[in-house]
Amino acid sequence: MKIQSLIFFLSLAILSACNGNSADKSIAKTSNQPEVKVIEFIRSLKLKQPQRGKLYTKGDTIEISIKKRNNSKEIDSLQLIVDGKLSQTIFSKPWHFSHISNEKKMGKHNFQILAYHEDGKRGNVSSYYNIKSNITPKELTYKIINTFPHNKKSYTQGLFFHDGYLYEGTGQYGESTLLKVDIKTGKSIFDRQLEPNYFGEGITYYKGNIIELTWRSEKAFVISAEDFSQKDFFRPPTANGEGWGITTMNNQLVISDGSNKLTLIDPTNYSKTQEIEVYDEKGEVDSLNELEYIKGRIYANVWLTDKIVVINPATGQVEGNLNLADIISPAEKRQLRDGDDVLNGIAYDSINNRLFVTGKRWSKLLEIKID
Repeated sequence: MKIQSLIFFLSLAILSACNGNSADKSIAKTSNQPEVKVIEFIRSLKLKQPQRGKLYTKGDTIEISIKKRNNSKEIDSLQLIVDGKLSQTIFSKPWHFSHISNEKKMGKHNFQILAYHEDGKRGNVSSYYNIKSNITPKELTYKIINTFPHNKKSYTQGLFFHDGYLYEGTGQYGESTLLKVDIKTGKSIFDRQLEPNYFGEGITYYKGNIIELTWRSEKAFVISAEDFSQKDFFRPPTANGEGWGITTMNNQLVISDGSNKLTLIDPTNYSKTQEIEVYDEKGEVDSLNELEYIKGRIYANVWLTDKIVVINPATGQVEGNLNLADIISPAEKRQLRDGDDVLNGIAYDSINNRLFVTGKRWSKLLEIKID
């Protein structure tokens, strides 16, 4: 028994020694792992040019230069990052970039300058510039093909054509109505009135539903196109929360908010997917209102004018201007009730290739053909 006990205790001691050595090896291995180097970012740069938010024409050369702050180490190299992508790297003075503004989209473009200093620290400075169009929009002409009656009480905010009928959304508090209209007679065959606290705006059709915007209530309604019953609602994800015009572009909804920006949203969850900034050769084109998507382009009424602009959604460039100042006579204009009873309403019959326009409280709906 003594021998067996001795063997047992010796085995226990050997096992303990092995475990101890194993633990020591583990600690040693951990202590030999390389340390992670932390990069320190510092405010070591000042932007000399360009001025923040400066407007350039697409294709212009943008001169970008910085100045090193006095309390920072010398610069080894600089990198220019535009819209999150590396554009240029330079390794010597002068610390200056010449960047050609060939970005596809109009509007705001962010840039950042990253400095590598001799002491391993990094400096950075960021800003942005804007790009306007480098093309002059074509001045489009038109001819009137047909004239149809239009209800003079309708303060037209939205318009679309679907399955042989004209659908119209009207505005004003206490008057806002969604209408299904017989185009030949101008008479409503079905309607739905909004509650008096809502100011109706643009409308569009998407997969059996009508999407109807309201102005400042931060609410859009999803309505059955069959019986006009409300199925859902959502907040338009525009910058100011407002809704002006709306159209359907492929499988996306496009909303205007009175600025020069068009917000694209996913119609399945109503989240914002993209933003289009609209520019012509002079600068921002704002007050974009009623919208219609036609053959790859977005047609937009410019509020308080007689003009429709044709926008390339891939770039935000205005490619055409359609001036409809003479589409109704001076006598008809004098009969309009308010100063804002202007051109507003674009509808396209894609089956028969027909384009319709009207205005707020106009007595006519006009079918036109653009030359």
